[in-house]
Amino acid sequence: MTKDFLLAIQNRRSYYNISKHSPIPDERIVELVQFAVKHCPSAYNSQSGRAAVLLGGEHDALWGIVLEALRARVPAEKFSRTAAKIAGFAAGHGTVLFFEDQAA
Repeated sequence: MTKDFLLAIQNRRSYYNISKHSPIPDERIVELVQFAVKHCPSAYNSQSGRAAVLLGGEHDALWGIVLEALRARVPAEKFSRTAAKIAGFAAGHGTVLFFEDQAA
């Protein structure tokens, strides 16, 4: 491995400046996710990785469901912080859910 690659890993950060605007068309987002899932290495080349791409109303509905599920589980005095965190994710353009197909 090159030193540049290791430095890039060491210095990477997640930036949560999330907005509804995407400079990438939805079709391209789906295409990129499909490509990543298809070509991601897997044990015994089982290709068990799956992804659900939620955009627009589907994205908004997911975060509404998450918020209500957490409202039932998080104590009322702590819920405002939880709601703010969920609102940050809901402010995005879409959500990609990655999971493993155990039957593969």
